[in-house]
Amino acid sequence: MKRSLRLFGDTLLLTAVSLAVRTASLLFSSYASRRAGAAAMGLFSLVSSVSFFAVTFASSGINLGVTRLVSEALGRGDASAVRGCMRRAFLYLLFFGGTASLLLFFFSEPIARRLLSDARAAASLRVFSLGLLPIALSSALNGYFCAVRRVWKSAAAQLFEEAVTILASAALLSLLLPRGIGSACLALVAGGTAAEIASALLSLFLYLGDRTRRARGGACGCGGWRALFSVTLPVSLSAYVRSALVTVEHILIPVGLAAVGAGADGALAAYGVLSGMVLPTVLYPTALSAAFSSLLVPEAASLSAGGDRALCRETAERAIRTILAFGVASAGILASAAGGLEDLLFPGTGAGRYIRTLAPVLPVMMLDTVTDGLLKGLGEQLWSMAVNIGDALLSVLLVRLLLPRWGVGGYLFIVIFCEALNCFFSLTRLLSVTDARLSPLPLVLPPFFAVAAATGASRLLLSRLPLSGGEETVLHLLLSAFLTLALLTLPRGKTVLAKRRRL
Repeated sequence: MKRSLRLFGDTLLLTAVSLAVRTASLLFSSYASRRAGAAAMGLFSLVSSVSFFAVTFASSGINLGVTRLVSEALGRGDASAVRGCMRRAFLYLLFFGGTASLLLFFFSEPIARRLLSDARAAASLRVFSLGLLPIALSSALNGYFCAVRRVWKSAAAQLFEEAVTILASAALLSLLLPRGIGSACLALVAGGTAAEIASALLSLFLYLGDRTRRARGGACGCGGWRALFSVTLPVSLSAYVRSALVTVEHILIPVGLAAVGAGADGALAAYGVLSGMVLPTVLYPTALSAAFSSLLVPEAASLSAGGDRALCRETAERAIRTILAFGVASAGILASAAGGLEDLLFPGTGAGRYIRTLAPVLPVMMLDTVTDGLLKGLGEQLWSMAVNIGDALLSVLLVRLLLPRWGVGGYLFIVIFCEALNCFFSLTRLLSVTDARLSPLPLVLPPFFAVAAATGASRLLLSRLPLSGGEETVLHLLLSAFLTLALLTLPRGKTVLAKRRRL
């Protein structure tokens, strides 16, 4: 019970912080898209897709490596090994993060001209390279905080990073926007890089304060370099291939959109709407699954190291039930508010219909994230590697084949199809490893009917009030969420009350 309460409390904290960060990020994206335009957001998304591969190489699985090894050491009661783990982690990230930074800095020009076909991206790539080593450091320290169950330190660093991102980006955008699309993109990248550096310094300060609580020594208690590489190398190789394929996919998207007659800047604008407006909105509720998944890694690793198979199965079943209920409810609320969200955040862009189309895949995305976290904690990273590589490869092939013919509609189909396929294979493996047994309809139908009733009641009630469009959208989101939660928890509350009366 104590373990479950701690997991619930940590998940609640990280989710609350992640929702706050994503709310601020979404509002800033709305502000930036209005000021800089969809084409600038498209160029920024294109730079981010290349930067994604650089970040993957810089971190090279160090977050999972630190989380797994430190959690297993603590699960065995070997707290003295933690310092040895962290010393190796710092050397590891120094090599990979430093190498990634140097490569991106010196090859930014050919990457911009030959891969992105847009020389305006070169300056942004050079600036982004300065943040790769801090990103790797933050990744390792977040893994440590998660493993030692002090997630509030990661939460504090996230909040600080988002605040610096918004302030620095807004200030730079005001200065550089008159110089054109490339300079607007540079402002956004520079603001994010400054925030990454500041966040890494704060995380390091918090770690140094925490380190004094750990016993000294432990040079080999975590299994040495072999143990670290046994976790990070499979994850890294998977991440390298997948991120490379994802980068290729995102480079091909504007090319495919241009092939259906959008033109170069028109394709960038359409890509900016999809990647800079639609996906951040759709992925907003995944704050819970991301927080839940990161905490399930050390939880599953600790249970696995202790050999408690029954509790592993129970944890997996609870995680799946929880995330599916939240995912279905979130999808229903998001779909019902899609038009209002477009008017409120991205007026005139057509984002609303894309949000409504992608909303039903939200439960699948969230379930896949949580399933991956459990698999990694149970030592099944090789399976996750194979599934993720296959998913990325299929996405690239479908983008190449379908986008020149179907345009944006083809891209939406690819997202839905590949997410469903990835989740199917990952979930099948998890059920096999843990012997979990779950029936799909009892998991999906209660939240489906609850959210349908809640959104309908909310619309009926708010339609009678004299509200502006933005006010109605915000109140509809809040009221629908409250009513859905009430409907989902009411039956359980009655059952508990009845049991107490019988006693």
